[in-house]
Amino acid sequence: MINDNTTVSFEQMKGAIGSLIFLWSQIERELAESLDALQIKGSGSSKPAHGIARRLDLWSGQIQPRNGQRELASRLIDVLVSHLREALSARNLVCHGLIGITAKIHPQGNEAHLTVELGDIRKKLTWTELQIMFRWMSRAHWLIRDLTTASLEPDHLCAENLLLGWQEFPDIS
Repeated sequence: MINDNTTVSFEQMKGAIGSLIFLWSQIERELAESLDALQIKGSGSSKPAHGIARRLDLWSGQIQPRNGQRELASRLIDVLVSHLREALSARNLVCHGLIGITAKIHPQGNEAHLTVELGDIRKKLTWTELQIMFRWMSRAHWLIRDLTTASLEPDHLCAENLLLGWQEFPDIS
């Protein structure tokens, strides 16, 4: 857990924005590479899928086990996609609706946060929330790769064994 008695500078908060964008670029790149490995383009088109949400939908739909023999893979896909959708919402709010950055200059002060507003949504993304999200996001591109590799493995036992190290994902404690 994040120590809430620490200070967080304005520069650290700006760095958090950069971290969010960088982590998403890793995830986007891995989704694109995984779709290539799966030989998936955009819904019957020869053009590549455009947009993060579209790529995520195509990827998760393609690798979701349909025969019930890959329980770990199925659970990991559900957990990862759910987390990625929430993180994508935060990314979109920051990239398209950032209206404020607040630092925490005193240990007893209010928590540092980003203020975002987009359409009817106005919220604060706290330093703690961002750090927790970054912890699992920094590993998400590897999980995408491993899930893709496992989906291409014809042997169900081998496929599940490839994913054993991910059993506790997101493990953000």
